Amino acid sequence: MKKKYQFGLAVLLLAAAHAEVSVAQDGAAVAAAPAESGTPEAAASAADSGTKDEAQSPEQQEKQKDDGDEEQLDSDGYVFGYRNGYLHASVGLNGEWTDNLYNENTGEQDNFLTQISPSIWFTSPRRPKHPIQIAPDNTAPGGMQYSLADYDVVSKKQIYLAGNLDYMNYSADSDLNHAEGGFAGLFQFKPGSRLTLRVLDKYTHGQDIFNVAEATADNDRVYNSNIFGAGGDWQFADKFTLKLNYRNFLLEYDKDINDFMNRTDNGFDGSLVYEHSPKTDFFVEYQYLLADYDEDKMPDNDNSYLDVGVNWQATVKTSLMAKAGYQQVDYEYEDSSAALADDSEGGLNFEIQGIWKATERSSLLLNTKYSIEQSDTAQAQNKTVFAGRVAFDHRFTDRIRGDVNLVYENSDYGQFDGSDRTDDRWYLKPELQYALKKWLFLNVYCSLDKKDSTLEGLDYDTATVGIGIRGAM
Repeated sequence: MKKKYQFGLAVLLLAAAHAEVSVAQDGAAVAAAPAESGTPEAAASAADSGTKDEAQSPEQQEKQKDDGDEEQLDSDGYVFGYRNGYLHASVGLNGEWTDNLYNENTGEQDNFLTQISPSIWFTSPRRPKHPIQIAPDNTAPGGMQYSLADYDVVSKKQIYLAGNLDYMNYSADSDLNHAEGGFAGLFQFKPGSRLTLRVLDKYTHGQDIFNVAEATADNDRVYNSNIFGAGGDWQFADKFTLKLNYRNFLLEYDKDINDFMNRTDNGFDGSLVYEHSPKTDFFVEYQYLLADYDEDKMPDNDNSYLDVGVNWQATVKTSLMAKAGYQQVDYEYEDSSAALADDSEGGLNFEIQGIWKATERSSLLLNTKYSIEQSDTAQAQNKTVFAGRVAFDHRFTDRIRGDVNLVYENSDYGQFDGSDRTDDRWYLKPELQYALKKWLFLNVYCSLDKKDSTLEGLDYDTATVGIGIRGAM
C-alpha cells in the first residue's frame, strides 16, 4: 500500500513540474479540460472498437473548430472527427477473434464476435465533439470511478442528447447474443455571467466482463444503471467560485442471483475554488455518498471524502487536475453473522487526470486513482482500488493515426472471512486507424488482458485481434 502512495505522489510532483514549465513557455494559451476515464474496458480507445463504456481519448481534448467542406481536413489538419453540426450519426461494423472468451485459466474457449454499433447524438449550439463524456463504473460510489471532467460553457444554453446501441453476435454460443446500449443527456444554462446551472443523465444497459468471479456462461450479469446529476457553479467573487452538485446512482441486475449488488447511491459534493492565476486554480472539496443496498446481503455504507487539489490549465494542449485527501467509510450491518467485519475504514485517496500535447502530432494522457470502492462479490465487504491508465496517440499522416492504451488495476478485497484476495489486472491495446474518406474509417487492433490473483482459479491470459469499419456524419 505504501508503494501505491509513493507512486501517486511521484506522478503528482512530476506532472506539477511539467505544468509549471509549460506555463512559462506559453503564457498566452488557453488549456483544455483534463480527460476522464473509467474501467479498463472504458479506458481503451473510444473509436467504436468493441469496448463497453465511453471514455475520452487524447484527441477529444483538441481545440474545436469548424470542419467546413466534407473533404476538408479538421482543425488539426487531419480527417478524424465529426463535422461541426447539430446532429451527428455513425454506424460501425466490427469483427474480433479472441482465444479466451470467458477469461478462464483452464479450458479456454475461442470465439469470433461480430458487433454492429449505431449511434446518434444532437447538440445545440452545434459542435464537432461531444461536449461531455460520462464513463460509468458499477463498484465506484456514485457510479463513476473518476471525477467528471470540466467542460466548456460555449454559450448561454447547452443541450446535448446521445444514444448508442451495440449488438453482439458470438460464434461460440448463440445464447450469448445480446444488445448493449444507453443514452446520455445534458442541459446547461447560464442565467448570468457568474452562475451556471446543469442537469445530466447517463443510462446504461450492459453486462459485466466475463471471468470466473463475475459474468460466466451461466450467469451473464446483465444490469441496468443510471447516473443522474444536478448542480451549479457560482462565482461569488473575482477569484472565488462555489461548486455544488447532487448525484444519484441506480444499479439493478436482471437475475436474482446477483441481487446482492443492487443498490441506490445518493449524495452531494461541494468545492471552493480559488483562482490563483488565469491558468492555476486551487480547491478544497468535500463529497458525501450513501450506498443503500436493496437486500441485507451487503452492508449499507456512508462514504465521506475531504480533498485538496489543483487545476493547471497550462496551454491549449496541456492540462492537469490533481487532488488528494482522506476517505472515511462507515458500514451498517443488519445481519449479526457479519459481526467480525470492520464497521468502518478510512485512509488516503487521490486522483490525477492530465493530458500533454507532446508534439503537433502526438499526445499523452494520464489517469490514476486510489480509493475504497463497493464490492463486486458477496464474499467481500469492499475493495481498495488503485487504477492507472496511460494513453499515447500519434498521427503518422493526415489519414493514419495510431494509439496505445495501457491500463493497470490493483484490487485489494476486504474478505469477510479474513482471507487474502488481491487481483492485479493489466490491459494493453494498440490500435491503428485509417481514414478512407472524411466520413469512413477503418481500424485494426489487438489487445492483451492479463489478471493475476492470490485467490486460486481467478488468473487468466486473453489475447484478442479485431478489425472494424465505421461511417460517420
